[in-house]
Parts: sequence; structure tokens; C-alpha cells
Amino acid sequence: MTTYKRILVGIDGSNEAEAALRRAIRIAKTNEAVLGIGFVADLRRIAPLIDYEQTYAKKAKAYGEELIEIYANEAKHAGIKQVETFVHFGTPKATMVHKIAKEFKADLIIVGATGLTATEQMLIGSVTEYIARHAPCDVIIVHGKSWNERKDI
Repeated sequence: MTTYKRILVGIDGSNEAEAALRRAIRIAKTNEAVLGIGFVADLRRIAPLIDYEQTYAKKAKAYGEELIEIYANEAKHAGIKQVETFVHFGTPKATMVHKIAKEFKADLIIVGATGLTATEQMLIGSVTEYIARHAPCDVIIVHGKSWNERKDI
């Protein structure tokens, strides 16, 4: 069985990403691995709104940093000794694979299954699919429970 030493999980606050984080924590703990937690603020959606770019960028960065802090604390509370965090701007799929995974030197990336509709996937493409196809390492795709299956709603 492969032993992973540098596990990267991509998060965005979705149910799928939270399921991926829980899986990453379990695998990192079992392998005594370093856990990387990455968040990418997608700036493509605000291109037509240049006047609001600075405000959005600040809010997106603050949201990402807050989310990362919560998840890093959760990982540390679960017994992960080393946690590295990343907050970047850009296209999530390319930034996660070509910047964060390389910077972190990931040997495993864990991501949540896509939450996009078929139409959204056709228009902008699935982050999860891109990561699975282009990652320089192994990838695990985690499926979270749908909102109506969650017990904590």
C-alpha cells in the first residue's frame, strides 16, 4: 500500500469539500503526513465587474482565510501535527494543480466531487475533473452527502 507524506485537500466551504477534508484528515493521521489545505478564490466571475474587483477580492480572501483557519484547527484538533495552508486567487482548477500542488509538493490530492450542474460543467468545466486529469500525483475524489441527507440541517 502506498504511503503518502504530503496530502493536499482543496476546500471551498461546500459539503463535498468538507467530506474531502474529513477523509484527508483520516489519511494524513494514518500516514503521519503533512496536511495541506488549499483555497482558491475564483476571480473569473467578477471580470465584468471591475469596479467591484477590489471589494470582492478582499472579501474572498477574508472568507478563504477564515475557512482555512477553521479547517486547520479542526485538523490539528484531530491530531495532525503539521498543517500548511494556502489561499490564492485565480482559476481554481489550474491554480490548485499548477501552483498549490507543486508549491506544496503534494503526493496525494483529495477533492470533493463536483457540485456543478451538467450545464455548468459544460460551460466552465469541473474543477474536480481537471484536477483528476492534470494532477502530478494521485487524486482521491470524495462524494459528500446531499443537503437533504445531512443530519445537521
